[in-house]
Parts: sequence; structure tokens; C-alpha cells
Amino acid sequence: MFVNFGRKAENNEYVVHNPPSVAPVKGSIIYEQPLHERMRLFMRLEVLMHRFWHSLQHDGGPDTHNALLTLIELLNLTNRVDLKRELMKELERQTTNLSRLKEDPGVDQRRLQAVIDQQRKLIENIHTINGQLDQQVKGNDFFNSVRQRVAIPGGTCDFDLPAYHFWLMRPVSERRKLLEEWARPFDDIHEAVGLILELIRNAGAPQNLTASKGFYEQTLDTSQPWQIIRIALPQNAPFYPEISAGRQRFNVRFLQPGDMRERAPQCQGDISFSLTCCAL
Repeated sequence: MFVNFGRKAENNEYVVHNPPSVAPVKGSIIYEQPLHERMRLFMRLEVLMHRFWHSLQHDGGPDTHNALLTLIELLNLTNRVDLKRELMKELERQTTNLSRLKEDPGVDQRRLQAVIDQQRKLIENIHTINGQLDQQVKGNDFFNSVRQRVAIPGGTCDFDLPAYHFWLMRPVSERRKLLEEWARPFDDIHEAVGLILELIRNAGAPQNLTASKGFYEQTLDTSQPWQIIRIALPQNAPFYPEISAGRQRFNVRFLQPGDMRERAPQCQGDISFSLTCCAL
């Protein structure tokens, strides 16, 4: 476990800093691969929640439509799993592991305690969520009519859903208020997922490696609870990684997409890249 909460400065005060594996490298692209189903769920939630809030900040009817479609995706995803249980188990696991750092003299104890307190507060908040996350919309005929029609290509056209067309023409403040109300159960979920993934991404040290003829393979130490693999490449790199991972090993193939019109072949030259294996 490599969790960087701080280091001692010359005046014996602790200063918090992030390792290079987490801070976005200017001009680089990060590719990530979850190593088990719980991380896969959390990373999908993260993408959908970011997309929802991004769309919500814009004013146009198409932006509102995108926000609503993303909220429907969120609800469909979370209704398939016991998300509350998965979040609480992961937060409790991380809290236990971080508590072991309390005796480490090289750790910023104030920062560490603040994170543990935040985790415990989130566990309490998630525990108090009653019912499923779609409770705000379950009996809403308008929401459910849109939810049913989105499965049909073009099914939300104005002649199919005149009430929806009317709503999309309402003032943005009115539309945004309703979307925020429907999404309110995700407030603590959003914070919990963000904290969990941030800590895991911090729990790794980057290595500069080379993939011979576009291929790299590595065995994982099964005594470590590996959760995410991260690969950093220059933003202008004319290739991308395809990661295949299991519990004991993973491999990376670097592919050249060209103009995206044909199947991408594997690179034949040696590829330099940065690899971070994250375990907390």
C-alpha cells in the first residue's frame, strides 16, 4: 500500500502533496482498468455522475435532455446492485487500512484523520438512505414516460412526448431545479465514490516502462489488494493501450488506430509509457 498523506518539511511541519500518479500530467492521457467488479461499478458511476453534472450546468434543451438520459442510466445501473452495501463495505475497508497509518511518523496525521472522519460520516449518511435511489421518481408519471421511451430510437420526439417537449422549453432554472431534486439521493453517493477512487488512485507509485513491440505483460503480487491499473501516455501519442487483466497478471497491447476507419493493428516498435498499479 502506497498512500501519500504528506511529508515532513524542514520546520517539522507536515505538508500535504499528491504523488505524480494522481496529479494530471500536463499534455498526457490517463487510461484506467478496474481489476474487480466493485471498482468497475464505481468507475462507471463516476463517469455517469460527471456527465450528469456537466450537462446540468448548461442551459439548452439538448443539454437538459442529455442530463436526464444520464440520470436514467444512473438509476438503471444502481437498481441492479446493492450499491449502499458496496459503498459502505469499501469505505469501511479503506478506513481500517488507513487507521494503520496512525503510528507512521511520516504521515500528515491531521490530513489522515480528516479523511477517516469524512469516510465515517459518509458511512452514516449512506446507511440512512431509505429505499432505492429512484424513490424520488418512482411515482412520477412524467419521468417514467420519458424513461420508458428512451429505449426506442428517437422515442422522445415531441410528437411522442408533447409534455416532454413542453418541459424542455421551460426556463432553465425550472428544469435544473427538477433534475436536482430527482438526483438528490446521489449527493452522498457522488461524494463517496469520488473519495474512494481518489484514495485508490493515490495508492500507487508510477513506473516508467517500455512495451517491446507494443506488448507488455506483468504478474501481480496476489498478497496485495490491487484495484486499478493506470497508464499515462502523451496526449499526442498516435496509439492507445488495450488492457486485459485478471487477478494474477495483466497485459497491455498498444494499438495504432490510424484514421479510425479500419481495425487498429498492434504497434511494432517499442513504446515508452508510465504505469501505476493501485492498491489500498
